[in-house]
Amino acid sequence: MNSLKLYLGAILILACTYTESQTNEIGNANTAYHGPKIDMHAHAFEKMFFGGVDYENPLTGKKHIASSSIEKQREETFQQYKKHQVVKAMVSQGELWKSYAPDLVLIGNNHKNSIEELRKRHAEGNLDVLAEIAPSYDGLLPSDESLEPYYDLAEELNIPMGYHMYPGGPPGGAYFAYPKTRAHQGKPLQFEDILLAHPKMKFFIMHAGWPYLEDMKALMYAHPQVYVEVGVIAWALPRKEFHNFLKGLIDAGQGKKIMFGTDQMIWPETITDCVEAINSAEFLTLEQKADIFYNNAAEFLGLSEEEIKKHKTDY
Repeated sequence: MNSLKLYLGAILILACTYTESQTNEIGNANTAYHGPKIDMHAHAFEKMFFGGVDYENPLTGKKHIASSSIEKQREETFQQYKKHQVVKAMVSQGELWKSYAPDLVLIGNNHKNSIEELRKRHAEGNLDVLAEIAPSYDGLLPSDESLEPYYDLAEELNIPMGYHMYPGGPPGGAYFAYPKTRAHQGKPLQFEDILLAHPKMKFFIMHAGWPYLEDMKALMYAHPQVYVEVGVIAWALPRKEFHNFLKGLIDAGQGKKIMFGTDQMIWPETITDCVEAINSAEFLTLEQKADIFYNNAAEFLGLSEEEIKKHKTDY
C-alpha cells in the first residue's frame, strides 16, 4: 500500500510539474519585449510643429505634453529612445539631428525637394530614405504624375520610400489644418499600378493604411515587397481599435512585414505609448513582437549581420 501511495504521489508531482511548465511556456509567449527597436517614422523640425502646443486627443481623451523648444524636442526624443532601446530611427529632416546621433539617425527627406537635390544628398551620404512622402496634404493622389520621378528615384538609388496613407492628420483635420486632404486619399489599393511599374522599389506604407484593413491585406498579399509601419495609429487611436487592426494584419499572415514606428513629432511620451501599445497586445507572441520592434525593419533596411549582432548583444 505504501508503495502504491508513493507511486501515485510521484505521478501527481510529475503531472503538476508538467502543467506548470506548460503554463509558464504559454505565459512566456506574451511577455513584454525588451530588446533593440527600430523606429521607422519620426520627425525633426527647424521650428516647433503646430506652434508647440499640447495636444488633447479627442479619440482617447489623453493629453500629450509638447516639448518646450526644438532643442528639448530632440533631447527628450533621444531620452525616450535610450529608455526603450531604440537603436535606429528613420527621421524626416534627419539631417538636423544626424550630428547628434550618427549611428541612430537614418535621414529621410520628401518630395518637397527636387530630384536633383535628393540625388545630390544621397551621393553625399545625407539621404537614406525617401520619407515622409505625404502629398495628400496638398490634395494629390499617389498616381499624380508629379510623383512619378520620385518612384523612379527610389528604385534607381535602391533606397526605401515611406508613403503616408491616412485620412488626413488629426481627426477633422480637413476643417482646420489640411483643407485639401480627403479620407479617400488614404486607400492603399491606389498603389497597384505604381508597384507593378516599379517592382524593385523598396516600399512601406506609413500608419499601416488604417482604416482600410481589407485593402491593406489585399495589397500586401498581391505585392510581397510592401511593408507597413504602425506610426501614429499606435498612440492616436483607442487601444482596442489599434489592436483590432494590427490583429487583422497578423491573422492575414503579414507579421513579417509589419514595422514599429511612432510618428514622434513634438510629444515625446508618445514613444512610450507606442511601445506599450504593442507590448500589451495579448495576441502577439514574443517572437512576433521582436519581429515588429526590430527584425522586420532590420531585414527591410538591409542591416549587416555585424550590426544586427551588435544591437542584439547590446540589448
